[in-house]
Amino acid sequence: MSFLFRAFAGKTDGDGPSSSGADTIDRLLHRLESVTLVADRRDGLRQLKDVAKENRVHIAAHGMAILLQILEQDRSDQDIVATILDILCIIMSDSDSIPGRDGTSLPDDHSTQKLGGQLTEIFLKKSEHLMLLLDFVKEYQFQIRWPAVRLLCIMANSSPKTFQNVLLTVGGAVSNLMDLLTDNREIIRNDGVLLLLFITKNEPSLQKIIAFSKAFDILLDIVRDEGYSEGGVVVEDCLLVISNLLENNTSNIKLFKEDGCVQKLCDWFSADKLGTSSWSEQRKTNATRMLNVVRNLVSPLLPSPIVRTCQDACSKCGLVSLVCAILMTPGVPLNVLVQALNTVAELIRGNSKIQEDFSAMEAPLKPPRPALAILLLSMLNERQAFDLRLAVLYVLKSFLYKNAAMQLTILQSVIPDTTNPSPHTLGQLLGGALFSPDNLNQWCSEIGFMHCVVESLDHKKMLVSLNVMPSAAMPSSTVMHQCVHILREGSSLQSKIAALQLLCVWLSECPDAVEAFLRIESIMLWLLTQIVDTPLESSQKLFQGLCAFLLGVCIRTEMVELVRNRVGAETFREKIVQITRLENFLLASQRPDPAVKSFADLSLDYDFIKFYRAAEGKICRAIDESQEEHMASDPEVFNQQRSELLSKDNRIAELEAQLKQAHYLHSQSAQQIENLSRRVELLTSEIHIRDQEIETLQREKYDLRSNTKHEGDARLEQQVQHLTATTSQMQQTIEQYQALMPELEHLRTLTLQQQNQITSYYQYFEQQKDGGDPSSGLILEKTELQARTEHLDSLLFSWQAEADRLKDELVTLKDQFTQKEVTADELLSMTRSEAQQKTRELEEELEQLRTKYSDLNMEQADLLELVTDSDQKMKDYRERLRRLGEPVSDDEA
Repeated sequence: MSFLFRAFAGKTDGDGPSSSGADTIDRLLHRLESVTLVADRRDGLRQLKDVAKENRVHIAAHGMAILLQILEQDRSDQDIVATILDILCIIMSDSDSIPGRDGTSLPDDHSTQKLGGQLTEIFLKKSEHLMLLLDFVKEYQFQIRWPAVRLLCIMANSSPKTFQNVLLTVGGAVSNLMDLLTDNREIIRNDGVLLLLFITKNEPSLQKIIAFSKAFDILLDIVRDEGYSEGGVVVEDCLLVISNLLENNTSNIKLFKEDGCVQKLCDWFSADKLGTSSWSEQRKTNATRMLNVVRNLVSPLLPSPIVRTCQDACSKCGLVSLVCAILMTPGVPLNVLVQALNTVAELIRGNSKIQEDFSAMEAPLKPPRPALAILLLSMLNERQAFDLRLAVLYVLKSFLYKNAAMQLTILQSVIPDTTNPSPHTLGQLLGGALFSPDNLNQWCSEIGFMHCVVESLDHKKMLVSLNVMPSAAMPSSTVMHQCVHILREGSSLQSKIAALQLLCVWLSECPDAVEAFLRIESIMLWLLTQIVDTPLESSQKLFQGLCAFLLGVCIRTEMVELVRNRVGAETFREKIVQITRLENFLLASQRPDPAVKSFADLSLDYDFIKFYRAAEGKICRAIDESQEEHMASDPEVFNQQRSELLSKDNRIAELEAQLKQAHYLHSQSAQQIENLSRRVELLTSEIHIRDQEIETLQREKYDLRSNTKHEGDARLEQQVQHLTATTSQMQQTIEQYQALMPELEHLRTLTLQQQNQITSYYQYFEQQKDGGDPSSGLILEKTELQARTEHLDSLLFSWQAEADRLKDELVTLKDQFTQKEVTADELLSMTRSEAQQKTRELEEELEQLRTKYSDLNMEQADLLELVTDSDQKMKDYRERLRRLGEPVSDDEA
């Protein structure tokens, strides 16, 4: 664990030990490592636990391996295991208050988790460590199971992603954790819920596994047993786990609906008496969490078929009516009421049946009034909270979404009905809010009218002719004139942005509305003036972009020249496109409910963004086509611009060619340098490899010669010994020949001398012969000398022949020896290749066996889970039969 100590060596402030503390820790660790008696080990662990909080780093760096070794070694000793788990909880937790046996839970805070997260990642580098903890979780003893669960909670909270990844690799881990929810000891069950909360965040794989382990039924049963909203923090944790499992997870949503869990949500609202008891902070939190569960089922971000089936299921079981009843219940806290409004909005969005039922709902007043009208009055009340007013607007938008009949009803009710002079029709409320001095009322009215005319040409034409009379003291005015008045004279930028959104949607593909808009005095000049200004802030850029977009919506052929001369086609297009790059656009496009904190943060509507994305391309193409037609109609301008473009193209082509040439030369140089560097590296590595091979072959050759245990090596050794003996004999013969050489040389010299003497004798004899006086003595001496010479010549000849034969034999033996060496090298290479091939085959076979073993383990784990589920189902069925009065024995299958 030295690397761990080096990693935390600098963290001595707060967590690091003093010199005396470090010495104490070292002595305790040495004692734990060396003692043999279990009692001494227990005592040492207790002392280490007492000083663990002040010496986390030192214990982690020097004692982690020792603690894990003891944990594995003495896993049957409950006291030792419990103490070690407590120590690990202390050193891995970054919170000031470690979850103790008093039932305190872990804080969900990742901002200060530094050391604990690093220790967790180091601990989880080996999945065996997590498997060891899961084994302790299986134990029923409280003093072992609860510390193990707390340690898992700490690690899952400190480093959630690492913990989730390792947990997925451990077979059967989730089933062990799900067993914690059925523990009859509440403290273990509650920590089990908290552990599920940590591991289900942003991990779809674990979410599916846990959901299909009957997590929904178990968690909702816990919520019921705890008293629904009257329950404590465990109810909140259960609802958070359910929300994690449902959020953007279509398979889990289908499972939730198919298992009948929607009906259990109805039980919550039926049992919760909202207006009869006080609201504690925990009760408020529990209620908002439950409503959030409902929202996860019908979120507009989900696929439309999933949302529709969930809406129908909620309507069929009465959940929609129960949630709507919250809106009309007095005494509901603000945050619960806001969440209920958002939930109702998403329950009715795009579902005509539920929208119709909602429109018929009445408020409990005398006389009864439509609930939606009462909600609109709250939205337009300046004294109401900002969040509440926005939530009511979200309900109105969802009520009008794909609801053409109600859109028409609101537009028709803008003009007062003489037969029924009610001042509180929906249309009159929206129309009056458009003239309100309150900026938020103007915003809500403009967005409401925008949703009344979206995707309907008839509604757009109807709105052109509508006159609004805000009060008896004020003259009537059309909606369009009031929107233009807000654009020119309004003091709020947000109200102007909302007016621009209404006009853009209204004027799109509606010639009557465009004609009425262009008849307004100097409106085109005002729009062009706004576009050519240079904005500084993001909101001003958005306003300018919307002005350009509005001008593009209503632009005509004769206006193109004006736009081109005053703004420029490229600049005009850039003003429109820049909207998509603003932060306001990105935030508003993420969710349909306006999640803002103040009026200054309001910008774009979610449905307007969808309209903008569909219309932006059409407007830009229309500008481009108009520009091309203008250039074609003016040959002189066209030719001039064409020549300018051609000259620019030629210059650009020239520069591109030069740039390509420079890039080519640079790439060639870089390639040459890289090739040379690679060649040097290859040669260096090849030389190193060759050296190693030569050294290996020499060592193997020496080993081969010295090893006489194998048959092939023994035969080769015999041949080598035979060659050595033959070479030794040849060497002796050569030495003998070399020893005779001086004698031969002496004989040759003597023979030469005798030959010279004989020659002189011949000459003398001839002289004597010519003189007629032969000498018999000389003749006899001559005969003897000739015989002796012939004998010496024959002896010399035989020795020379023997020497030549020995030389030839030596050459032959040397060739044979060389051939034998080559054969030995080939045999060695063949043996080594066969051994390597055999080794590879054995390794492959071993890997296959390991894979089969792993697959068998996984299959066994799955079978165990199936058997467990099957047993549980049988127990449930037997219990149901008993409740129905059927006699069933425990042994009956």
